[in-house]
Amino acid sequence: MSKARRALLEQRWLRWLIILGLWTFLGVFDAVQSYGLVRLLDKPIIFEELLVLSLAEWYLWAALAPLVVMVGQTFLLDQARWRSRVALLLGASAFFAAVKVALDFPIEMALRLPYTPVVCSQTPAQFFQVLFMARYMPYLFICWAILVNVQALEFYRKYRRRESEASALEAELARTQLQVLKMQLHPHFLFNTLNAISALMHRDVEVADRMIARLGGLLRLTLENGGTQEVPLQQELDFVETYLEIEQARLGPRLEVRVAVEAGVRDALVPNLILQPLVENAVRHAIAPFSRAGRIEIAAWRVGGRLHLQVRDDGPGLAGAGEFKEGLGLSNTRARLAQLYGKGQHFEMADRPGSGLAVTLTLPFHDAGAEEASVPTEPADEDSSAYRR
Repeated sequence: MSKARRALLEQRWLRWLIILGLWTFLGVFDAVQSYGLVRLLDKPIIFEELLVLSLAEWYLWAALAPLVVMVGQTFLLDQARWRSRVALLLGASAFFAAVKVALDFPIEMALRLPYTPVVCSQTPAQFFQVLFMARYMPYLFICWAILVNVQALEFYRKYRRRESEASALEAELARTQLQVLKMQLHPHFLFNTLNAISALMHRDVEVADRMIARLGGLLRLTLENGGTQEVPLQQELDFVETYLEIEQARLGPRLEVRVAVEAGVRDALVPNLILQPLVENAVRHAIAPFSRAGRIEIAAWRVGGRLHLQVRDDGPGLAGAGEFKEGLGLSNTRARLAQLYGKGQHFEMADRPGSGLAVTLTLPFHDAGAEEASVPTEPADEDSSAYRR
């Protein structure tokens, strides 16, 4: 027997034991209550006999209750047929209450305890009539209680099922939206890179050839992670480094890059292709338009449960760029962060003191590896963790 089947059987046995224990508890409680009542009336009674009678009658309920439950599950109330269903359930409960009285009758006749109505009756027919009048309405209420609980439980299950389906549909929609947003980056990035290569084709064929080779590597990485929304930070940095090699081939010594990553955060999960649009934006607006050399800095650090990613440049910034219009890369980045993390993320663009722009992303920190990340107070910016081009 497999483990799963054995576990299922154990669960079923446990469930039946719990049900049996519940009906036994009701039988014992009823016997104790009846014993106290009989003692108050100063009538002779033996508790063991009363307990046997009470347990027998409540175990009959245990046998009858699954049928009542089955009827309740079969005829669930709904808006279209609630009147007919209510009538049917009332009729079924009336029938089950009568059946329960009929099942009690031979037990009561066999035991004939002093406190039972048999002492007031001379014939079985008279006894049944007294028993029916005494117990039919309480049994009817018990049937109604079972049916109401069944209906409530089934409505709750339907609600949870619909809630689960709606949640799954919402998650699938969010995944689809994220995939669309990410796929928008691919042609945007490819178009810009091909334009750069095209500009070099008639000036420096060797450099253009190297750029094409680097572009092939980028496309391979993109295809390998096509369906992945989050990747380790180190993988994202590798992608950006390859992209910057393409820009380095085009811009030469005018482009200087510096990376400062706090130890322990390289395994943190970040959105796939989240840094490339920010770096591309810095290259286009802070480096490419000018003949002077410029610098782009990429930093990553952790504060508590938050991961901070920052792309800085020494260009004109927002204040010196005239009328600023957010392009596809930045707007796409905002939308992806909102889809992935909701209010748990923060996107900020701000001018740096002196000159330049800093774009900072703040994300929930969750680690792809097993190492515990350290918690710095300031972003790392040491020469030992940086490289230059």
